[in-house]
Amino acid sequence: MSYTQRAKGEILENRALRTRFKNQHGYGLLLFGRTYGVGSISLATQQREVARHYAAFLTRAVPLTGTVTTREETAGRQPAYRVRVDSAADRRSLLNHYAMLYPEGITYELLGGDEGAAAFVSGAFLSCGSLADPEKKYHLEFAPPRPETAEVLAGILGEVGFLPKTAARRGRTILYTHDSGQMEDLLTFIGCPLMSLEVMNVKILKERRNAANRAANCDNANIDKVVGAAESQIRDIRALMGDQGLTALPEELRELAALRLESPEASLRELGARLGLSRSGVNHRLKRISELAEERNQKP
Repeated sequence: MSYTQRAKGEILENRALRTRFKNQHGYGLLLFGRTYGVGSISLATQQREVARHYAAFLTRAVPLTGTVTTREETAGRQPAYRVRVDSAADRRSLLNHYAMLYPEGITYELLGGDEGAAAFVSGAFLSCGSLADPEKKYHLEFAPPRPETAEVLAGILGEVGFLPKTAARRGRTILYTHDSGQMEDLLTFIGCPLMSLEVMNVKILKERRNAANRAANCDNANIDKVVGAAESQIRDIRALMGDQGLTALPEELRELAALRLESPEASLRELGARLGLSRSGVNHRLKRISELAEERNQKP
C-alpha cells in the first residue's frame, strides 16, 4: 500500500473530523473532485475506499432524486474508479446547498476556524492529494482540477500557516511542499497523526544513517591520510638505513623508526603511547628523519 493510500485511509478512519464538520469536509471533497459544476459533478480516484466515501457522502449531503454511478476502470496496471452524479437536478441542488453555506466564497472564518479548515483540506486531500514515500523523497502535493480551486486551497493553507510552493503540470497548478516539517504538520492538521509520526521517524533514521556515513567517510579519510604519511616516512627511513640498517640512524631515532616500519597503519598518538612520548614528540622525530633523508638526497 502506498503512502498516499495509507494517509487517505487514516483520514477515512478519522470519524470525528468528518462528522463534526461534515459540510466543510464534504465541500472539500466535491470542490476538488474531477468536475464540479452544473454540467458534471464527479470524482476520479485509484482508491476504492475514497470512491465509496465520495458516493456515500453525496447521498447524505442533500436529498437526491436521481442516481450516483460508480464505475471501475483500468489505468495502466492500477484500477481506477469514477463516481458521478447522474441527475442535473441533483447537481444543481448540491451547488445551491454549498452556495448558500458560503455565499461570500470560501474563507477561513466561514469554514469555522482551524477545525473547519482542517476538515475542508482533508476532503481536498482525499480528492486530489498525494504523498511520496519519504524514504525516497519528501513530497506532499495537491493537484486541484481547476486554477480557481488551486487559489482557494492556497489561501486556506496560508491562513493556517502552510506555505506551499506551486508548479504547472499538464495544465494544472500543483501545490506542493518538500519540507519534511511542513509535511508532518500538515498531515497532523488534516487528521493523519500516525502518518505524520511515520514521516518523522523516517527522517530521524535517514539523519542517523547520514551521520554514520559522514563519520565513516571521515574515518576513512583519516586512515588514508595516516597511511599516506606513513608510506612517506617509511621511504625516508629506508633511504637512511641503506645497507647499514637502523644503525645508520641517530640513536634517538632508531626505536621510533623500527616501530614505524613494524606498524605502518599506526597513528602518531598510537606510536607515542607505545614509546612513552607525546604526539608532538613523535611528530618532531619523524620530521627530523624526513630532514635527514632530504639532506642525504641532496648530497652529490
